[in-house]
Amino acid sequence: MGSKKGTPTRQAWDRRLIQGVLTNSDLLRGCPPGHAAAIAAQCWMIEAKRAEQIVVKGGRLPGVFAVAYGTVKIALRSGRNIERIVRLAQAAETFGEASAFTGRPAPFDAFAVSACKLLVIPTAAILSYIDQDPRGARQIVSTLGRRVLVLMAELESSSMRSGAQRLAAYLGELAEPSTGASCEIRLPVPKAVIAAKLDMKKETLSRLLRDLSGAGLITVNGGFITLLDRVKLGQLA
Repeated sequence: MGSKKGTPTRQAWDRRLIQGVLTNSDLLRGCPPGHAAAIAAQCWMIEAKRAEQIVVKGGRLPGVFAVAYGTVKIALRSGRNIERIVRLAQAAETFGEASAFTGRPAPFDAFAVSACKLLVIPTAAILSYIDQDPRGARQIVSTLGRRVLVLMAELESSSMRSGAQRLAAYLGELAEPSTGASCEIRLPVPKAVIAAKLDMKKETLSRLLRDLSGAGLITVNGGFITLLDRVKLGQLA
């Protein structure tokens, strides 16, 4: 049966969703409508349930993944099942570029922290866009460059900062820049995932949260944390 007059078809809604996710992603933000439509025509959406594996280490990627909603953890895992989370990709963020662009196997595993919807952008579509649009190419280079700088900062933090410093810095990053001396933040993922990202045990994270609370820097209410003194928290970080 046809759709009612004025009501978009499912296919039209899908195309609109795909193009919206594409142009709002950090990698392709600002992509001109004509190029965006051409790329979107080659993309497809996938869904993942909580804890479902999206990328298997050693596998070949069909392209770059853009998160429409949900959170994906990109992790390195040893044979002893020790996990180190190197990044949490959230809505409007992409991952898998290095493997997709070089054609090399993925050096990481990726799991859905929560129910997710993701856009798969074929490598060939992005490379064609780079060939045709120098401004778009600069946007992609800039995004990947910033990503490397963030990764370097996190590596420095994990090797040269104490656990309390790493936690203080992470809480500060979750706060909106424009808020005042105190504000409430919501933890975007479970505390076990945050602990793994900060390279510590969950018990250590709980102890550090109690220490910061005892020092009058924060209050904790489940998944919500009030930063009472952002200046002192920043000094600790």
